[in-house]
Amino acid sequence: MATSGFGFDLKALQVFVQVVETGNLTYAAERLGLTQSSVSQTLSNLERSMEAQLLDRSVRPLHVTTAGRFFYDRACQLLDEARKTSLDMQRGHFKLRHVRIALVDSMATAIGRPLVDMVRKRTEDWSISTGLSHMHAQSLLSRQVDIVISDDALVDYDDLSRHPILREPLVIALPPHFEGDISSLGAIQKRLEFVRYQPHSLIGQSVERYLRRVQINLPPRLYLDNTYAIMSMVAAGVGWTITTPLCLYQTGLMQHQVRCVPLPGEPVYRELTLVSRRNELWDLPRVIAEDSRQILQEQFLTHILDNLPWLADRIQIGE
Repeated sequence: MATSGFGFDLKALQVFVQVVETGNLTYAAERLGLTQSSVSQTLSNLERSMEAQLLDRSVRPLHVTTAGRFFYDRACQLLDEARKTSLDMQRGHFKLRHVRIALVDSMATAIGRPLVDMVRKRTEDWSISTGLSHMHAQSLLSRQVDIVISDDALVDYDDLSRHPILREPLVIALPPHFEGDISSLGAIQKRLEFVRYQPHSLIGQSVERYLRRVQINLPPRLYLDNTYAIMSMVAAGVGWTITTPLCLYQTGLMQHQVRCVPLPGEPVYRELTLVSRRNELWDLPRVIAEDSRQILQEQFLTHILDNLPWLADRIQIGE
């Protein structure tokens, strides 16, 4: 009987386990529907490939050696797992072993609980992480995570699956009672300090690219690690910032605590995309993307438009 590169296959394990449990080659052969010579040959091949004596044939019933007992315990575990896998496949219970998801902080706040509930139903084990958004792309490419929801769609890489989640504009957030000139960023800067995201964050990089494009040079004085800290500074009247509606929703600081207005000129957008390696996770990426879009539609978009109705034609969920 041919064996795999491991020195055994499942059929060989079945034969060995039956011989150990019956203590007799003939009984084992009858249970398996095989000939005694076939069973004997399988055992000989198994011992040769394992380079160990598994059975003591000098006594009746057959006894297992120390190596044989070790191998028997492992064989039982492997066969039990194989039976469970076969049964799950027949029943259509396709749970993935371990799925690792990384997403931007604002998405975690917006869809965190429903996302956890859905992933738990579809996987045996899972992990969800946020923060270090600038590392998400590398984590996916190096197989440290399986799915990312990020500002970076990794468009330069093949063999990736992409599902659009959200397209939203960059907006200006001001202290709630600010009544100065908002016709230009320069006019705002004359009255307030600009509060920046850290440069390693993807949203921080998006904001800096926009500022370079419109040739606005704002003094680098205030850098904060997260949206909540930034928006708290704005709400307190310390300064102003450029952010997105989802980030505003994340903090819970809306119209009564900060004043939100459009950027001057044409809108500038941030796009969030779910990215995974193609054909590795069955339909889980598609399901997560669909659920994420539905949650954003029902919760985030409704809340945002109640507070900022002028964003109605500037936010797009999905394609």
